[in-house]
Amino acid sequence: MPKAPMSAEDIEKTREKILDTALDLIIEDGFNNLSVRKIASRLGVTATTIYNYYTNKDELNLMIRMKGFGTLHECLTRSSDGLADLEERFGALIRAYVDFGRTWPSYYDIMFNLHTPKYLDYVGSDIEPVARMEKDRALSCLAMFIDPIASYFPGEGQEKDRFVQYQVVKFWSGLHGLVTLCNSRLFHEVLDDVDGFVEQRTWDLIGEIKILKQQIDQQKGETK
Repeated sequence: MPKAPMSAEDIEKTREKILDTALDLIIEDGFNNLSVRKIASRLGVTATTIYNYYTNKDELNLMIRMKGFGTLHECLTRSSDGLADLEERFGALIRAYVDFGRTWPSYYDIMFNLHTPKYLDYVGSDIEPVARMEKDRALSCLAMFIDPIASYFPGEGQEKDRFVQYQVVKFWSGLHGLVTLCNSRLFHEVLDDVDGFVEQRTWDLIGEIKILKQQIDQQKGETK
């Protein structure tokens, strides 16, 4: 009897299994050592089976990154939905980002730490449209931080846009260091209460935003 066609659910499960395996191999051996043959061997299937779902390892890289940024965006949205107070919203976003990084360390590594190709590496190639989709998904996560910061501070125009971008990237660099040092367990070598430290740094970041806002409001008042 001919083999029954796979259901949409089975196809999606197979795609996910291939992505998870590719992610494991990238974490273990690096992207440059990833190959469709290695993925097939790990899964006990032929390389042709993998090609039925993904074109090459570059598409796998981008789809892993898209899945990661999609999950991050869901976490950020879920944590901040319904919070009208901008300070509470920003705090919720910070906690959600840190929680994501600590909960899905492998995805966090491929998204932010490991040397894997990104959008600019694919410009001009056949896979650039997929890379553009991945970048747009990543930027949607960044926008979750930009929007409340832009609403929080006064001003308008390009000068404000540059100011907001600088502040967001500055805080992002701090959050990245926090997650990376947690996941590498270096914090655990020097701190007795890692979770307490992470929570304190979260409050510090919120406090820094509030202090900066107060300074700007004061300067604005003095110029009137």
